[in-house]
Amino acid sequence: MIEFCLNNENTIFVADKCRVLPVDDLVKLCTNFYREDEITHARTIIRNSGRRLPKRKGQDRLRHTVENIVKVVLDPSRQLPVFYAVDLARLPPVDVTHCDISALL
Repeated sequence: MIEFCLNNENTIFVADKCRVLPVDDLVKLCTNFYREDEITHARTIIRNSGRRLPKRKGQDRLRHTVENIVKVVLDPSRQLPVFYAVDLARLPPVDVTHCDISALL
């Protein structure tokens, strides 16, 4: 199988941090940091890789969209493309307040 690479900072951040951060914190970080068009673009990339994501409407549509992206990234049966980031300024900083300290103990 030929792997292909895609440039998307939002998706690489979710893929990298979803195993370290609690899902609620990750969703909050992404919805506060990324613009609506960036989240929609990440949804389109995931959809084009073979996984259908519903188009959300309403007040919490961005939060639900990011939750769906996290679920797809965490699904071990899905083969996603390799993502990379070019603009490192579009990766949100993560400090110790976003880490689950109880998991470290």
